[in-house]
Amino acid sequence: MSEVKRSVLVLLAAVLSLCACGGPGGPDTGRTGVVTGFVLSAPACPVERVGQECPPRPVPGAAVVALDGEAVRGSTLTDGAGAFHLTLPDGRYVIKASNVGGYVSTATEPVVISKTPVHITLVVDSGIR
Repeated sequence: MSEVKRSVLVLLAAVLSLCACGGPGGPDTGRTGVVTGFVLSAPACPVERVGQECPPRPVPGAAVVALDGEAVRGSTLTDGAGAFHLTLPDGRYVIKASNVGGYVSTATEPVVISKTPVHITLVVDSGIR
């Protein structure tokens, strides 16, 4: 094989390997998106009465993870207001939040991350009955 043919084959192999990294919008494109939201806990009052609101309460320090199947692709903790922010590669995820304290519960929400920001609210069970 001539040196020119060998160089062309090496160059062609390099180009093909670069093209096989993923299609537009795939996880290997380097594009990212944002999911933000709140983790709230409900019920917040042991007894709710007509005319007296008892809205869900923020959960500071709740663990929030972004799952791609069983793989964790991102994680964070909520701030004092129960807010969180994750930057993730474009793709489909399940966002999961876990309550803190004595009563462990979780809430999940499927999302699609792309150039449009996603905002969700996850409500975990407070355990109050």
